[in-house]
Amino acid sequence: MLLHAVSDAVIALSLLTIPVALLYINKKRGENSPGETALVTLFALFIFAVGLAHLAALVGLWVPSSEVEGLLKAAAAVLALTTAVVIWRLAPLLWRLPSRDRLQAEVTAHLHTFEELKASRLQLEERVDARTKELAEAKQRFEIALRGSPISVFSQDNDLRFTWAHNAPSGLSLDQLKGKTDAEVLPPAAAEIIMAAKRKVMATGDSQQLETNFELSGRKRSFYLLIEPLLDHHDDIIGTTSVAVDLSERKANEDQLRLLLRELTHRSKNLLAVIHAIARQTASRTRSVDDFLDRFSARLVAIGASHDLLIADDWHGASLRMLVEQQLGEHAEQFGERIAIEGEDVMLKPEAVQNLGLALHELATNAEKYGSLSEPDGQVSIRWQFCEEASKLKLTWQEKGGPPVIPPERSGFGRAMIETVVSRALEGDVNLSFPPKGVRCVIVIPSAQVTSRG
Repeated sequence: MLLHAVSDAVIALSLLTIPVALLYINKKRGENSPGETALVTLFALFIFAVGLAHLAALVGLWVPSSEVEGLLKAAAAVLALTTAVVIWRLAPLLWRLPSRDRLQAEVTAHLHTFEELKASRLQLEERVDARTKELAEAKQRFEIALRGSPISVFSQDNDLRFTWAHNAPSGLSLDQLKGKTDAEVLPPAAAEIIMAAKRKVMATGDSQQLETNFELSGRKRSFYLLIEPLLDHHDDIIGTTSVAVDLSERKANEDQLRLLLRELTHRSKNLLAVIHAIARQTASRTRSVDDFLDRFSARLVAIGASHDLLIADDWHGASLRMLVEQQLGEHAEQFGERIAIEGEDVMLKPEAVQNLGLALHELATNAEKYGSLSEPDGQVSIRWQFCEEASKLKLTWQEKGGPPVIPPERSGFGRAMIETVVSRALEGDVNLSFPPKGVRCVIVIPSAQVTSRG
């Protein structure tokens, strides 16, 4: 009897403890499906019922109670039958469960796949970084290419509202353009033409080109426009992209060039008339071909020297000091000693430069041949200053130290040039005198022939 009691007690205690352990382990795993949890619970109840049956058998050794023991055994039998039925119903699923080796192989395969995906991700990130760097470099080159250039790029949506702009024309910015249409930022006439072209691009898908002129930021501007359709990834038109080239500077240069050409034509005609007059007057006062060639060539050189000064300043005028120094260039080493040049530097208009240059040439030539520059101790003073409240410029040529001056009996070409041609061309006064101590010439030039003062 003692052996039965001990056996039932150990079996009952074990069978009552095992369900608790199963339920605890199932809870700790926390990864079971509802079906697995139900199966474990059913096993636990079955084992618990069997444990209770053994516990009832143990109690029955001292307190006979066949009814209780029978009920417990009946409950255990029901649970056992239910468990057997459930296990057989689940058998197809259970035997399809992978084995440990298969699970290990699948884990290894998954780990290998994970490493491959990781490597692919790293390669993809490297490619993305490389493409991002290439895009950044391309964007930088794009910005450098447009920076400082007269080229602007714009994009607009279906409503022709600006969505993006780069290197906007002077007087406009992205903040001024974004969200607005051409009609809101440009003069009405220009905006109507431009928007009509953009609507045509969106309707037909064909690019459009046009030139337009309008006033922007207070000055006249000219632009060449190339308008292209803006497409999405389905090749549907979602707006326009435009390139605008500012032609304002080129147009201004073309206008300036046309003006210069007209001015050059006018001045060339005047110059040819002057040369023709010089040739006729020189020929009428020379007795030989060689004498004519010498005098005519010298006067052409004088005219050419004046024109060099004008060309250097784009025909805007020339410095009076430079004109004097150039016409007396053969005596440059004597500047400051025998030749004194004094006066506030001024800029003369082209007409004054051309005619005053001829007068200085004639005075210098006469001084070399007959006047103060023909003697070692002779001196020439060229001085100018503004007088009469700066309304006129007075230039004085004074010679001294040369041979005594004898007034000419007749008027030569040089004298006629100075007294008649130069005075008329400059619309000023010329006083050429021949005192015994040296030739004196006073030329009064109206301020209208002066462009600026030094």
